[in-house]
Amino acid sequence: MTDTLTYTQIMVNANNYDPTRTTALRNAFVRDVRRRFGELVSVVRQTVDKNDCFGLRSPHTLQMTVPGGAGVFNFPRSQDKVTAFMDWLNLQVERGILSVGEMRQIGTAIDELWTNKYIFDSYKRGVIRARYEMQKAGYDVPTIEQTGGIAISMGGPVHLDRLGLLYTRTYSDLKGITAAMDTQISRILAQGIADGDAPRLLARKLVAEINGTGMGDLAIKDTLGRFIPAQRRAEMLARTEIIRAHHQATMQEYMNWRVEGVVVKAEFMTAGDDRVCSRCQALEGQVFTLEEAMNLIPVHVNCRCICLPFMQTLVTRKGLGTE
Repeated sequence: MTDTLTYTQIMVNANNYDPTRTTALRNAFVRDVRRRFGELVSVVRQTVDKNDCFGLRSPHTLQMTVPGGAGVFNFPRSQDKVTAFMDWLNLQVERGILSVGEMRQIGTAIDELWTNKYIFDSYKRGVIRARYEMQKAGYDVPTIEQTGGIAISMGGPVHLDRLGLLYTRTYSDLKGITAAMDTQISRILAQGIADGDAPRLLARKLVAEINGTGMGDLAIKDTLGRFIPAQRRAEMLARTEIIRAHHQATMQEYMNWRVEGVVVKAEFMTAGDDRVCSRCQALEGQVFTLEEAMNLIPVHVNCRCICLPFMQTLVTRKGLGTE
């Protein structure tokens, strides 16, 4: 794919309920999250249940000990069992959920967290969308192609700085989710060993904390009776941060044109369907300065809203007409 992605291209197969046109990107991010958490669940089940890493079954049922296998965490003291297992689990999380790999950004190969490619793509789409919508509203701005392509447009220090902040935010929030998961797993593990849980039951409890599968009465709940497993929180993060990146990109692109005398205001727009919440519905059609709107979206987790450029009196330019 070239760096001259057009607005028409990113609108292909767009859903009416998604004003940001990022549904496919959000879904791809979520699929990646599910795959990574799924691999973690698989290795936890294998290690705790099938391989009986704590040596909880009778000796005659144990398999031959292999690295990460039967009895590998079977220490005399329960505290040592938990500590060794958590060290191993943290390594699995680092390798899968918080892994770092190579990505290509604006023509340069660099080491980045795997989440960055989704944030980068959403931000790029936001820049392209902002330019298109400014033209559509009647503002006198050139197309992305007329200013040298998307790489040139995003290569400015302000866009790069904002991207860096979004990368850091996503990483920090994902790390916070896995840290909270680790804390709960450590508690579940210590209690399960103390209670004499069989390997299969113990594995079920740990998996329930990771992805909620088959949790039933095993779920760890807050004082309000709510339980959101780590994988679900990560999926919510993925969807929300895609919208945040798209919004930050559009707002910054509107701001960048002030040096050319283009002053934009932002009008809040919802998806307009029966899934729109009361908070977003109350903001529908309101007009904000760019400073007011910069951190307005996402309004909440899984928000789908967008801010489009607003002009009090639409001006007819270059055949654009009025709408």
